[in-house]
Amino acid sequence: MGLLRVAGADLGTRGLLRFSATGEYFKNGSFPVRDAENTRTAGTFALAYVPFEFLEVSASYTAASNTNSRSSPNLIQALGDMTLGVRGTREWIPGLWAGGELRALFFSGVGNQDLDRAAFGLSPRVLATYDLRRLDSRLPLRAHGNLGLILDGTGELVSSARLNAAEEYALNVNRFNRLGLGLGVEAPLRGVTPFLEFNLHYPLGVGGDGLVAPDGQTVSAAGAAYKTFNLGAKVTAVRDVTFSVGAEFGLTRTVGLGVPATPPFNLFFGASYTVDLLDRGRTRVVETVRERKVDAPEPSRTVQTTPPPQTVQAPQTAQVSGVVRDAQTRQALAGVLVTVPGAGLPPVATEAGSGRFLTHQLPAGPVRLAARKEGYRLVEHDLRLTAGETSTVELLMEAEARPAVFTVSTTSQKKPVAATVSFQGPKSQELSTSESASAPAKLELPAGRYVVNVTGKGFLAQTRTVQVADGAAQELSFELEPEPKKRLAEVKEDRIELAEQIQFGTGKAVILPASYPLLAQVVDLLVRGGFKRVRIEGHTDNQGDSAANLQLSKDRAQAVAAHLIKAGIDAARLESEGFGDTRPIAPNLTPRGRELNRRVELLIVER
Repeated sequence: MGLLRVAGADLGTRGLLRFSATGEYFKNGSFPVRDAENTRTAGTFALAYVPFEFLEVSASYTAASNTNSRSSPNLIQALGDMTLGVRGTREWIPGLWAGGELRALFFSGVGNQDLDRAAFGLSPRVLATYDLRRLDSRLPLRAHGNLGLILDGTGELVSSARLNAAEEYALNVNRFNRLGLGLGVEAPLRGVTPFLEFNLHYPLGVGGDGLVAPDGQTVSAAGAAYKTFNLGAKVTAVRDVTFSVGAEFGLTRTVGLGVPATPPFNLFFGASYTVDLLDRGRTRVVETVRERKVDAPEPSRTVQTTPPPQTVQAPQTAQVSGVVRDAQTRQALAGVLVTVPGAGLPPVATEAGSGRFLTHQLPAGPVRLAARKEGYRLVEHDLRLTAGETSTVELLMEAEARPAVFTVSTTSQKKPVAATVSFQGPKSQELSTSESASAPAKLELPAGRYVVNVTGKGFLAQTRTVQVADGAAQELSFELEPEPKKRLAEVKEDRIELAEQIQFGTGKAVILPASYPLLAQVVDLLVRGGFKRVRIEGHTDNQGDSAANLQLSKDRAQAVAAHLIKAGIDAARLESEGFGDTRPIAPNLTPRGRELNRRVELLIVER
């Protein structure tokens, strides 16, 4: 399960047995040493079995053939490398699988003098897979990540001679353990799954002097580390069969002795076949013909005609085998009741784990299947059955959207007050709260993003933006401030005029608490006015450096915007800008004039 080099953490259904064969090929000049022609072919045969939902065991065999003009001999074959692995994972949260894998590596001997030798290795790593379709069915993406060690013992295979870079590559002999990192993403589309990968194998234990290159120069471990970028696709248009094709592009051009060289490119071709050993949905129809013995007639003068022997009619019934999945997550659903309306037959339930079902014997011809499960919409599927055959179907069920439940309370000084609460979102609706209410008001709305505005006579309005999921419970409590007797903010034409300036710390963009009541009135005007866009402009006097004044004016305008956003105003409705001392409204010759110039203005850009 996974991509070319990156393994997946979701193992699939219990009882799956997978067979696969993958071939590799590349031909390139000046690799892994200058002026050398290198051609490599390799094949890997593997099988894997899932005995439990959380466990997979696997085995693989690899053979490779490499021809290089700088190796001795030119043709070198590496046969008999085997890998045994066990992988344990589970789904921790919806869509996220994670776990670990341990692979035992067995390397056969090389050369005439070292054929009796064998080398071993271990490769532990952690795996993770996340299916983004759990967030949104319109995002057909799955991400994979691998991190682990490659404890390589192939350096022990050769003791009688020192290999050059071409021979090390051909025989897959390495002298350093490595840290492995793999990242991948795939897009499961109908019939085809394109994917991208990044792989890094970083050598461990390399001294400060670095590695020796084929030309005798010194190279760093980072510069010679195996790094590739892979792209490809898996074709799944045929049932139980997957074809893979991909290309691997090397991101490292430096070669260091003792670590795997990175080919400039490598081509992959593969196929796999999956068998569900626990699949009880496949049936075999056996047609039986029974013969009836007919006694010979006694001699008689009357000629009697013997009736022809009766033949048994071919079966006129059929069955349906299928699987039911969640339309969004593609996970198998258990406990789904599948019926054939009007057939007078009891329903059959899908199995736990696999989501499979097998109907009773049904009359051949057109039938309609109906699938029901609490929390999902009814699914009906029409098909035509052929006598004596078992038809296969896949049913996708859409989860019913469960409304979100809002619990709303409006108080002032901890006592209930009457107010109007307006919800604007996927479904706009209002509710009214009462000052005599003994419990919070409740409202059910579809999941989504809502702007909630609260207005009450004699109180300053408030607003809040909330995002709720299907079936979520959302509590909203609003502590309303009484409307002041003296208004400090008013809407006049295309601006919000302030009776007093917003106060900041000297030379700073920090709003002083004394201005919080003023800004609460600004929020009230924005909520009641429903203005689509408001621009906040900052200005300073001409004291000090002009560039510093310009930046201070920008920061103060942004600080006001941040305060309003924190109070619930949608950030998309606000914009801010600073003009420093370039737009005075009074001469900067007197303290009063400079005080008037140090200001923040709010302009209504769009109503």
